[in-house]
Amino acid sequence: MRKLPHIEDTPEVELSGTIAWEVLMKKSRFTETQIVAILKEADAGVPVNEVWRKHGISSATYYKWKAKFGGLDASQLKRLREVEKELSQYKLMYAEMAHENHALKDLIEKKL
Repeated sequence: MRKLPHIEDTPEVELSGTIAWEVLMKKSRFTETQIVAILKEADAGVPVNEVWRKHGISSATYYKWKAKFGGLDASQLKRLREVEKELSQYKLMYAEMAHENHALKDLIEKKL
């Protein structure tokens, strides 16, 4: 049985004065490009259960992929990755600004 890491065991990452915990996630067996190719194979007329068996995936995985990547081509997939990366940067900036704002409010309260 595999033991999951505890927060204490997770390495720290320093980000502009704030500390964030590194999130450990299982790496997918398939790249996003491969996922799109598998979905296109099913769209081309191959029975869905054959696609599941051929690639060794569950029906839940297939439908989760279809909900996320269905109808995308390579250029749209690239744009999706760019937008997701940009969103994560904005979330990080917001978290840092919220932390600084909270710290400044505490400082003002202490001075009054």
